[in-house]
Amino acid sequence: MVSIKNPDNRIIKWVEDQNIEITIFQKNELLDIIINEKQLAYLQRNRYDFTILSTEEERLRDIAGYRNYLDLTTELNEIATDYPNITQLTSLGNSTCYDYYLSGNSNYSDFPHQVWCLKLSDNPETNEDEPNIFFAAEIHAREPISLEVDMYILNYLVSNYGFIDSVTAWIDSTQIWFIPLMNPDGHKLVTEGWHTYHRKNMRDNNANGIPDSSSADGVDLNRNFGYVWGNYGASNNPNSQTYHGPYEWSEQESVFARDLIYSHKFYAGITYHSYGQYVLYPLGHLPGVCSYDHLIMDELAVDMATTIPRISGVGYYTPMQAVDFCSCQGTMGDWGYAEQRIFSFTIELATTFIPPESQVDQICEDNLQAALIMLDRVNHSTATGLITDENNEPIIAEIYVTEIDSIGGMTSVEPVRSDSTFGRFYRLLLPGNYTFTFHKDNYANIIKSNIITSENFVTELNICLKPEFINSQNIDIFIEDSFIHLQWEDEADYDYEIYSSINPYTDFELNTSGEFIGNSHWKEALLDNRKFFMLKRIPAE
Repeated sequence: MVSIKNPDNRIIKWVEDQNIEITIFQKNELLDIIINEKQLAYLQRNRYDFTILSTEEERLRDIAGYRNYLDLTTELNEIATDYPNITQLTSLGNSTCYDYYLSGNSNYSDFPHQVWCLKLSDNPETNEDEPNIFFAAEIHAREPISLEVDMYILNYLVSNYGFIDSVTAWIDSTQIWFIPLMNPDGHKLVTEGWHTYHRKNMRDNNANGIPDSSSADGVDLNRNFGYVWGNYGASNNPNSQTYHGPYEWSEQESVFARDLIYSHKFYAGITYHSYGQYVLYPLGHLPGVCSYDHLIMDELAVDMATTIPRISGVGYYTPMQAVDFCSCQGTMGDWGYAEQRIFSFTIELATTFIPPESQVDQICEDNLQAALIMLDRVNHSTATGLITDENNEPIIAEIYVTEIDSIGGMTSVEPVRSDSTFGRFYRLLLPGNYTFTFHKDNYANIIKSNIITSENFVTELNICLKPEFINSQNIDIFIEDSFIHLQWEDEADYDYEIYSSINPYTDFELNTSGEFIGNSHWKEALLDNRKFFMLKRIPAE
């Protein structure tokens, strides 16, 4: 792996022609690539200004400082045993290679892998009405430092529960999910030295029925997520390290992460990668994209980045939107934000894929504070609440913040929604004054203005949405002199419009000839014999 300073168009074209893998590209400044010895000789002959960052031999030597699959599995089971009151260890499912073995292919007998997930909570076996956050790692096999950081954070939290007040409060009030090894099959190739540059999982692309210790097998799991799945920053070539798979969600390892996130209301998460020393936030799938929440996420990125020293000891990690680092499609971060509106961050650790063993502990320690900042973010400058129907049952509704969701020029994404289990929503905001609109099809909107968010508290907004129309069964109708009087129970969140018809079930249209008096509405009798009415709830002004 080499780093070229001040890359010109000539070297960029050569890299493209040679189908060389680019790991970092900053236009006119920096180009990091993975090359063989023949390609290295080309750089030497042409006297490019480059530095060798690491070699295969160095990586084989350094990998001794990292956990393998058995180490991880043993440790997770020990944590679950030692802290049974706050942890629950589950398998999200079998790895790709393990399923090959279970289907009868003995060539994969050395891959008895599962994707482990450990939940951290004061009631770990119960799904509580609490915010959810994830810390995921090693979606790319050649980035084992991400697993080490993930496990360091987990061990810090479990060992300090009951001893450090903030840690105890977080675990008591939050459901925290750790997926430290999303790609166990690829991890085996790296940690056992089969192929230390392997990035992907181990899908049998060439259908030869054996685990190839090369780039022939595997899908880049972080190009397989089902939001703008495509070829930009990814490849449809199975031999490429950024091969995005035969179709979106083709890989069970990416589906495991998706289904976990579907099953709970996550407000945020971090996926750890290497390398570059960046704190990245979505979006990043195409040049020019920009998220509605970019100012809010940027502030959080800055807060986290300024706590992570560069391993060189000079300066701190760089915060930026993912598109400014690397544009690519099908990523976990973009999917999490665009489909679920999760503040789904990516932290690129260290200065190489596999830092030397001497740096591992320091990198882990340096990244702890940023994780705690993310964990605590839901506890300030946040609006949350329960959305229910008229029967006090939770419903899925959309939550719009005018000052955020009406910004022009932003990339279209899904709205923030409440969850189906509790009706809970979260909106992470900057301190300020906001207008909220709560919407569900066939229900009347509710608008809440002058909602204050602050660094010092969480804003509670519990909302009861009611059907858009009130039928005549809930309207008192009586005639007095030449007037038809309508009466109903007034509701603070709504104003009303009257619709009338000469037919009992059809042809209703807005009737504007009446006037409001207190909680009743009276209307002059109509010569066309309209005598059927219903009310439409509209947001109160």
